[in-house]
Amino acid sequence: MGTRLTALSFGLAIAAAIVLLVLPVYSNRTTLPEENGAWAIVPVMFPVVMALLPVLFRKQAVRMAAAFLMGAFALIGSFSIGLLYLPAAIVMFLAAGSHACPSGSSEKHA
Repeated sequence: MGTRLTALSFGLAIAAAIVLLVLPVYSNRTTLPEENGAWAIVPVMFPVVMALLPVLFRKQAVRMAAAFLMGAFALIGSFSIGLLYLPAAIVMFLAAGSHACPSGSSEKHA
């Protein structure tokens, strides 16, 4: 379950990045890079990279670190681009909280 949630979080982060980079987000109908320059790609891609790490390195500690960093990014950046990454951060928190069932633990105990 954690692997699926991690992949979903990564997909949500990519979707938020695409929205920010491609769609006009300013009132004068300009995109984020058009208004702020190419450097704006760095903060847009930070949550995407954080969501990619648990996909590549399937450790619980990596999921937990990614969830914390993505949540902090969404909170700190909530007045600008952070709120678009909030769904990805929430799903990563869910992925970090899920544990793979050890073999044999799925049996019902009386």
